[in-house]
Amino acid sequence: MQDTYIKERNHYDGLKEALGYETVFDLDLNGCKPLDFKIFTDKPRTVKYKIIDRMGDSFDDVEWVTFNAVAKDGTLGALWAAAEDCFQQAKENNGDWHYFVENFDMQDDGTLQLITGS
Repeated sequence: MQDTYIKERNHYDGLKEALGYETVFDLDLNGCKPLDFKIFTDKPRTVKYKIIDRMGDSFDDVEWVTFNAVAKDGTLGALWAAAEDCFQQAKENNGDWHYFVENFDMQDDGTLQLITGS
C-alpha cells in the first residue's frame, strides 16, 4: 500500500512540476492517471471555488466570495487547470493557502464545487 501511495504522489508531483502549478492534485482515482483521463463527461464545466472573504467575531458574521473558471472538458488535466486558475484567483485576492485539490462536487446546476485542503 505504501509503495502505491508513493508511486501516485511521485506521478502527480511530476505532472505538477511539468505544468508549473502550485496546486497539488490529491483526488483518489485509484492509481496514476494521465491528464486526458475522464473524470466527468466530455463537456465544458464551470468550476466554482467558494472561500471566506471576511470573518467577523462569530460564524454567523461571515462574508463569502466565489471564484470561477471553466474546464474545457471533464478530463483530469482540464479540471486541474480550472482548479489552479481558481486557486490563483483566491490567492491573489485573499491570500489563500488551500492548495490541495481534493475533490469536485457536482452541483444540481451542473457546475463543480472545488474542494481543497491545506
